[in-house]
Amino acid sequence: MKVGIIGGGFGLKVQAPIIHSYQEMELVAVCTMVRHQLPQEFMSWNERPTHYTDWEIMLECEELDLVFVSSLPIYHFSMVKAAMERDIHVVCEKPFMMNSNESAKLIELNSMYKGFIMVDFEWRFLPARQKVKELVQTHKIGKALHYEYHISYANYQRLLNKKLGWMGEKSHFGGMFGAIGTHMIDCLRWLLQDEVHSINGLLHTHVPFGAGEMRDADDAFFLHGQTEKGSTFSIQLISGIHHGFGSTMKIFGSEGTVILENDTYIQMGRNDTSLETVELLDDTLQIPKDLSQEASSYYPAFLPFINKVYNQIIHHKIDKDVPTILDGHKNQLVLEKVLKSS
Repeated sequence: MKVGIIGGGFGLKVQAPIIHSYQEMELVAVCTMVRHQLPQEFMSWNERPTHYTDWEIMLECEELDLVFVSSLPIYHFSMVKAAMERDIHVVCEKPFMMNSNESAKLIELNSMYKGFIMVDFEWRFLPARQKVKELVQTHKIGKALHYEYHISYANYQRLLNKKLGWMGEKSHFGGMFGAIGTHMIDCLRWLLQDEVHSINGLLHTHVPFGAGEMRDADDAFFLHGQTEKGSTFSIQLISGIHHGFGSTMKIFGSEGTVILENDTYIQMGRNDTSLETVELLDDTLQIPKDLSQEASSYYPAFLPFINKVYNQIIHHKIDKDVPTILDGHKNQLVLEKVLKSS
């Protein structure tokens, strides 16, 4: 399968080396802005991808089966549409689009073309999250009553001293709500197999100035609401602080509770019994030694994700965990409700 990547940040640093390590995919082309250089590690590859600075030329010149759209959200619509019109399969980063009008238009267009349009909610495929999904969807804790997902990152000094560029700009859909909140909302929909009925949100910028930049994109958000099936939920993230405590997801059910700490440690209790550790199968992926620390941290989720993508495209094995264009659109609708309420 011939693969291309559009995007010089996450696309080059994380996606490219992991795709390169996956034997079923051949990374033949990457497109970045002029200022981006190919990482030094590419130089050791036997077959280096062709480097473009114009994504339209790349799509026109290369015979791609799949393209990863990992550029700024403001460009996602035109890039996905162009790939779709060439019957190229797409994995698009999140936020999927700038608004639901764009995602709705793509759904309409998608019916005319052959390609699968998928969204990069790769964290669904972490082993611990797959186990939580099994526990919840086989009703081990009964009906979901309340979903709580809270994250805190100690990022104050980084926000103060490092330039964020477009990630600090609301007009470009920068900020933590677009970067992480999209994943957290997707996790709610996916785990509970439910849709958001009502939601209120507050987006806030605790560190609006740093490294010579003024920022108006959020570094914290706080969401509360109710699903269509009646579950309540609380989702929040705070990053402009000096001490972080990682992530905790709690799902309270009518017959028990399941807790996931930092995507690695699961506890569950039935009815009034004490919480007990849920053991995971020891099927840890062997992370290639030549991957960077950043790419290594994504490997346990991203590798199984691209394996499912490959099997869906080549063998037509549809996996319900692979996020579709419809998931991207429904996620977009929730984002807009939050932005309106905030």
